[in-house]
Amino acid sequence: MKVISNNPLVIEKMENTFFVEGTPLDVLLEVRKHLGSGDRLVSMPLPANQRLFMNPYRSIVVDEHSAGLSMKSMQLLENAIERFRMQAFNRSSDAEKDFALMDLEQVLTVLKAM
Repeated sequence: MKVISNNPLVIEKMENTFFVEGTPLDVLLEVRKHLGSGDRLVSMPLPANQRLFMNPYRSIVVDEHSAGLSMKSMQLLENAIERFRMQAFNRSSDAEKDFALMDLEQVLTVLKAM
């Protein structure tokens, strides 16, 4: 498993990560490259609810030992990219730590479920 993220807290707390400088959309675009190399989505690229769309951090778990290109993973990702292209993100410094922690907790939940 590998985590692709723009969240410094995820990078600090976890192993086998790939840091992306930028927005959640930039993270999804990086994930697209990894899927093209044969990785498979483990976590969903879209947040669970509309409020979480405002989170400036996004972390996606991928399986780097997959058996080739997954069309299902690619379709889920492309749909998410389209949604994120229309989304504004909350850059409030007051909420930054909370957003980072929420993103980290979501990644940990996915990994615990594995």
